[in-house]
Amino acid sequence: MILIITTDEINLKKHLQIKNVEKLNVIGQVDLIIGNSISLKDEVIYFKSSGSKVELRVGLKWICKNYEITSIIFFDYVSPINNNLLENHFIIPKKITSIDDPPLEWSNNPLIDSLEANISANSKIRKVIFETNFDFLYGNILSIDEQFINENIINELKNLGQFDAINNLAFSLNKFANENNIDIYNICIGKTVSMEKIKFKILFEKLF
Repeated sequence: MILIITTDEINLKKHLQIKNVEKLNVIGQVDLIIGNSISLKDEVIYFKSSGSKVELRVGLKWICKNYEITSIIFFDYVSPINNNLLENHFIIPKKITSIDDPPLEWSNNPLIDSLEANISANSKIRKVIFETNFDFLYGNILSIDEQFINENIINELKNLGQFDAINNLAFSLNKFANENNIDIYNICIGKTVSMEKIKFKILFEKLF
């Protein structure tokens, strides 16, 4: 069974071609459906997150308690730091870093944690993206709370030259996958207003 995680801004149902859909009853406001994906040729749980780390942890804990997950696909927007990361460009993460402290504390030895992305999964994603003619780059993703993201912070991070994009959930999700020995495929894309026009069905069909 494959777990698909996106945020509220993205709707992958038509790309995944999910049939026999059933809503799962979960404690709290966690939005989960289960069904069969024609594109992925497997049963899937589709987790549409609000972007909250607490909600993510609650949802992941419930899912893994009740289902056997073999792979996770994390498909979400990133906020570019690197000017070379354009709309519709994929970023394949080499390293994912989390800074939990607010920017005011960054000069004061902030709490930083990092992990390396799964090399095998990255190789597969690169092959599929290449075959489907999407543009991509390798880079480092930073997870910080979305409330801290503004133009000044982006410029400060650009000057550091250590990160290429921001995504609030990437670190927490990859850490969970690593701790539970689950393969995770990070399919992260530069935010675009024309998302609905992009055809991802073929990408998913080639991934598994």
